[in-house]
Amino acid sequence: SVDEVYQILYYRPPERLVDVVLFPEEDADIQAIIQLANEHNVVLVPYGGGTNVSGALAIPTSETRMVASVDMRRMNRILQVDEENFQACVQAGISGKQLEIALNERGYTSGHDPDSLEFSTLGGWIATNASGMKKNRYGNIEDIVMEATLVTPTGEVETHHATPRNSTGVQPRSFLFGSEGNLGIITRATIKIHKQPEAQAFGSLVFPSFERGVSYLKALRQTGQVPASIRLVNNTEFHLGQALKPEAKGFKKLQQDILQLFLSKVKGFDPKQLVACTIVMEGTKDEVRQQSKTIFRLAKKYGGISGGAHRGERGYMLTFGIAYIRDFFTQFHILGETFETSVPWTNIHDVIGAVEKKLFVLCEEYGVPGKPFLAYRVTQTYHTGVCIYFTMGFCAQGLEDAVGVYHAIEHQLRQAILDHGGSLSHHHGVGKLRSGFLPQIQSENSIAVLRQMKKAMDPNNIFAIGNGAFAEEQ
Repeated sequence: SVDEVYQILYYRPPERLVDVVLFPEEDADIQAIIQLANEHNVVLVPYGGGTNVSGALAIPTSETRMVASVDMRRMNRILQVDEENFQACVQAGISGKQLEIALNERGYTSGHDPDSLEFSTLGGWIATNASGMKKNRYGNIEDIVMEATLVTPTGEVETHHATPRNSTGVQPRSFLFGSEGNLGIITRATIKIHKQPEAQAFGSLVFPSFERGVSYLKALRQTGQVPASIRLVNNTEFHLGQALKPEAKGFKKLQQDILQLFLSKVKGFDPKQLVACTIVMEGTKDEVRQQSKTIFRLAKKYGGISGGAHRGERGYMLTFGIAYIRDFFTQFHILGETFETSVPWTNIHDVIGAVEKKLFVLCEEYGVPGKPFLAYRVTQTYHTGVCIYFTMGFCAQGLEDAVGVYHAIEHQLRQAILDHGGSLSHHHGVGKLRSGFLPQIQSENSIAVLRQMKKAMDPNNIFAIGNGAFAEEQ
């Protein structure tokens, strides 16, 4: 997370680091590691791609035992592809990029496309209950994974038959999603695979205001013609994307000037209010053709104008560079990070308004120089609501405790989200940074049940990373 990057750059390394790194290659290696750790009271920390932004990999400073990081990245093979039943058994250490390359060679895709695709792993997706940008077509990770194996100090947690659906009582697989390294090590999973789409098309739309854009997304959701990915960015994020573009020259510059003139002079769009949608359509040629008709026809009812396919593709691809941009800015004392929430349709504008107002007030209270940066976008739509993704940043130069100020601000923004009807997290997870909020969203007995389950699986607490409901146990 950005606070860790900033601390290393300007202060000191974290107080507590792991003592040794282990590189298993097979399930048998994992079983041996856990057995030895249990016998010798060594703490194990599963490691995938290290892309979480919730402090989930930070070692508790109170931990006095030896700590071993179990780096899963050598367990990166596809063990079996069942083309008749459209599923594959895959080792959990495979990265999203490796998985897609291997599946694409066979003519398939998993469809899971998070912005951390380059580094994040299958096991990490399960452990954080992840979501990808093409969720509308392929589902979230809980929809993609049919079965998975979790190795714990007391044995394996798994179901032996990956069937389309079953009714066999409480599902052990549900314990894995959001487990965040607290229960054991995820070693493999059976996932759904899909034929690579016959057709793919990008698109973009421009709306006169964020409110119009949200109304459009809600109406589109009801048509049943929802594309693989559709995201609405606010005015600030739109201008950030424009600023990151290479300078247009020649005919491209002429096209850009004409579009800007058309939007402002002909359509009356305010450059300080307009917003944009980026769109990815996938499927058969007929599916994509029909989606495109519905998407652009409906947009006209809400004042939307097509911005062109190339802008849609560029906007989609820009997402993969956000973490690099964040790390680049830390060199200039800019602390920036993303945080997200899911929220009902009726609460979207309340949540955004509360976060905007709170951020400016807090930055003034903490003496943050200059004005803070806040961009937001709707990244996922559901029948009952959306995921809102915020990008926040401020200049930390001159602050006595920049990391402490960042945590205080982020914490209070999260509280503002909860106070106005948002969730604790849509897909980033809880980790340590958000664990203190759990009593507000889960009953005391719910948390107690989870802790009793962990004690049954890990009686010696060797998986003592202390994330989520298990943070107070440390």
